[in-house]
Amino acid sequence: MLKRAIGTRYARALFDLANKNGKLAEIEKDYPVIINMITENSDLKSFLFHPAIGNTEKKALLEKLLKNSVSDLFADFVNMLVDKNREPYIELIWEDFKILLMDHNKQETAKIYTPFELSPELKSSIAAGLSKSTGKKVEINEVVDSSLIGGIKVQIGDKVFDGSIKSSLAQLSEALHSAKV
Repeated sequence: MLKRAIGTRYARALFDLANKNGKLAEIEKDYPVIINMITENSDLKSFLFHPAIGNTEKKALLEKLLKNSVSDLFADFVNMLVDKNREPYIELIWEDFKILLMDHNKQETAKIYTPFELSPELKSSIAAGLSKSTGKKVEINEVVDSSLIGGIKVQIGDKVFDGSIKSSLAQLSEALHSAKV
C-alpha cells in the first residue's frame, strides 16, 4: 500500500511539472531510457537500489549513463529520487506516470481475452466499439486463452465484461447445483 502511494505521489508530481512546462512528450520519451537500463542490467539495478551505496556515487553513475540521453528535467527528477532514497520506486512511478499520461491523452488500454487470435479487422472493430463506449481512444492488448472455448472477455481498468462460453457454462453449472430437486 505504501509503495503504491509513493509511486502515485511522485508520478503525479512529475506529471504536473512536465505538463506545466509542456514537456510531457519529452518525459514519455526519456523515462523508458532508465527503465530499459535497469531491466537489462541487473548489476546496475542492484547498485542503484542498494541502501549501503551512497547517493553521491549513484548520482555520479546516473549522470554518466543518462548524459545526452535524457532531458534536464528528467535528469533532475532522477537525481531527486536518489536524494530522497526513492530509486527503488522508479519502475512503479513509471507505471503510474503512464496511467496519468493515458488519462490526459484520453486513452485507455483494454485487455481482450479470446480463444483464438483476432483478425486485424475484428480487433479494429472491437477497439472502435470500446472507444465509442468509453469516450477514449482504446488500445487493444490481446491475450489468447483457449480455455475460454468461445466468446470474449474484456478488461478495461478495473472493469471486466465476460461474454465467454466458459463463463456462461460456469454460471449454468452453478445454477444447476443450487437448484432444489
